Amino acid sequence: MIDMMAVNRLLVDAARETILPHFRRLKAGDIDTKAGPHDVVTVADKAAEAWLTPKLMALLPDSVVVGEEAASADETIMDALRRPGSAWLIDPVDGTANFAVGSPLFAVMVTLVRDGDAVASWIHDPVRHVTAMARQGQGAWMLEADGSERRFRLPKPPSLAHISGAPNIRYGDRDFAAGIAHRLDRTAGVMILRCAGQEYLAIAEGQIHYAVYNRALPWDHAAGCLLICEAGGVAKRLDGSAYRAADKPWGSPLVAACGDEQWNWLKTGLFST
Repeated sequence: MIDMMAVNRLLVDAARETILPHFRRLKAGDIDTKAGPHDVVTVADKAAEAWLTPKLMALLPDSVVVGEEAASADETIMDALRRPGSAWLIDPVDGTANFAVGSPLFAVMVTLVRDGDAVASWIHDPVRHVTAMARQGQGAWMLEADGSERRFRLPKPPSLAHISGAPNIRYGDRDFAAGIAHRLDRTAGVMILRCAGQEYLAIAEGQIHYAVYNRALPWDHAAGCLLICEAGGVAKRLDGSAYRAADKPWGSPLVAACGDEQWNWLKTGLFST
């Protein structure tokens, strides 16, 4: 059994030592791109992943690490998620584009994956000094800045017209994206944060009720999907299949929602083709 608080302490220390010193202090040479002009990476991403990698492995003998930056350089690293055993998923700075322009909407995410499925997850907000944690079969909770804990209880809106959320349709099928765009007036509103970790936190805290993603990279979504499911919501593919950390990034869109009924309303009223 992994020590949830020990991992949280690592995230807090990594943020304090490798991320926050660069927040709103990045120089031009501290920012680079990876796959394209919108795929941003900073010195903080690289430093945080390098800092966390050996320390997480030390917590769990025989575990491996799949970090976003390492896997971006060598995609074969992701194969570890599809093999038996334990693997740590690291998103050292989720919402890097926000971080790079000085927005506080970023997060540090870590997921413990066992035999391809997420079994524990952490989403740390270094600016608010809070961490959302989830453990498979044991629920989800927020560790507050003062050290207190509270369990998540997701609100259940009474109709599609009362639901707001984050329809992330920038990537993928353009016809699917256009269909969603034309139906958004059926819902209460939209709040896209450009950071999956912050959007999952917003669902868990009842600020929004759903999020949809055409591209589901494991370090972006494994932690949040476990969090939402353990908080009483649902996170699965639009075709009804379960989301797994071992999945390929592309496939049926991933939809996280505050409940099964609300997920079905979204499927039929917003996402149907």
